Amino acid sequence: MVKLASRMATARPEADDEERLLRLFWNRAELKKEFATLRREGDKLKERLRQQEGVTMRAQQRLEQLEGMLADPMHAANASVFYQLRGVWASCTRKLTRLSSDLTANQTEREQHGAASQFEESMRAALHVLDGQIKKARQSEDAVTEKLRAMHERHSQLRGFWNFFKRRALLADTEKLERELQAAQTHTAQCRATKDEKLAEKAPEYAGVSLEGRRKMNLALIAIAQELFIHYSVQNISLLAREASVRQVTEVNYGNIEACRVMNAYIAKCMRSLPVGDDLVRKVRRRASHLAEQAAYRSDTDTVPVAGSFAAIQLNLDEPVGSHGSKSVPVNVLADEYWDIYSVLHD
Repeated sequence: MVKLASRMATARPEADDEERLLRLFWNRAELKKEFATLRREGDKLKERLRQQEGVTMRAQQRLEQLEGMLADPMHAANASVFYQLRGVWASCTRKLTRLSSDLTANQTEREQHGAASQFEESMRAALHVLDGQIKKARQSEDAVTEKLRAMHERHSQLRGFWNFFKRRALLADTEKLERELQAAQTHTAQCRATKDEKLAEKAPEYAGVSLEGRRKMNLALIAIAQELFIHYSVQNISLLAREASVRQVTEVNYGNIEACRVMNAYIAKCMRSLPVGDDLVRKVRRRASHLAEQAAYRSDTDTVPVAGSFAAIQLNLDEPVGSHGSKSVPVNVLADEYWDIYSVLHD
């Protein structure tokens, strides 16, 4: 017993040492994993820092280049026009974005109201039919009840053994009428249950703007883009604004200082005279109706028209297309992506 106890006392520390070594091994493995993860994150942060330093350096170079340009009166005048044209592009893009949100909100409200009205109308029509069925069932029930009352009264009047066979025949008819009454009552209860189920129905959840609604909104946005192009077509401001949106200030030349001043004045005038409110709404509705006659779609589920549908912008909508007085410009606001229009169209 003493030897056994001694061996057990010796084995216990050895087992404890092995357990501690095992824990140290696992802790070391976990630390290595965490260290590897931190090293990867550090490498990513260093790469992002290098990229940001490159962006900052390029921005600094552009700033220095711009400062050098502005030091020269001719280049400064051209830069002024360039950034003014970029302002036109940004302003039109913002306007399209804002109007797209307004169109979505208005179309959603109209469709939700229309769906609610349609559901209520359908509910009223169904309840009217059910009320008629309940009334008819109740009338049948009352008629059978009245017949039963009359038979019971006649049965009570037939006394004496000589009326035995009459009473038996009358009893058979009464049993038949009672079955008819039970059936009528069951039918009335079913009609009322159907009405209760109908009353418990809720309007279906709104699934979003319909296909037709999205098509209408997209046509309205294309119409707005065309109206903006027409408005800024003075001195080719629309075309120059599109060029400025994809070019650098060092790549443009709008002429001498006087020409740049004239262009600045035109741009400022156009921005001030941009139609708003009811005037813009009227023009857009009219042009959207005109575009709806030309719009073509690749499939029945597409909401954005094929760009080729609008190869030109008709200036005077009072004149029919192709007539002698009809004038148009060969500009496709979809194909040329004027005012970043695809960013606001609804798929």
